[in-house]
Amino acid sequence: MASRESVMETLRAQNARFSHEKVAGSFKGWSRIMRYVFPDIGLTATIAVTDGVPSEPAEGGSDAAQVSYEMSSDTFLSIARKELTGMQAYSRKLVKVKASMGDLLKLQKLDAL
Repeated sequence: MASRESVMETLRAQNARFSHEKVAGSFKGWSRIMRYVFPDIGLTATIAVTDGVPSEPAEGGSDAAQVSYEMSSDTFLSIARKELTGMQAYSRKLVKVKASMGDLLKLQKLDAL
């Protein structure tokens, strides 16, 4: 089981991908609230993306989230380290996702980085 600190640090590091030159243009005008739930460590974190720019991850959830992920902290870190793809985790039922298909397709661009 990963620590809360390592999960929050990884969320902060992943925010940098939104400004990567290969995908930044794709997120222009995209504003969503993203919620990450890690039941194994009792952590819920929220990131608000406004016009393609993510906020710092904040502890706590938002009922207004348009994109919601639920997974173990170890699954999240495995995905972040590219040991497991998001699609593999989803097909193995290691992650639950609630989002529109359009949002999921857009967010897949971040996985390619």
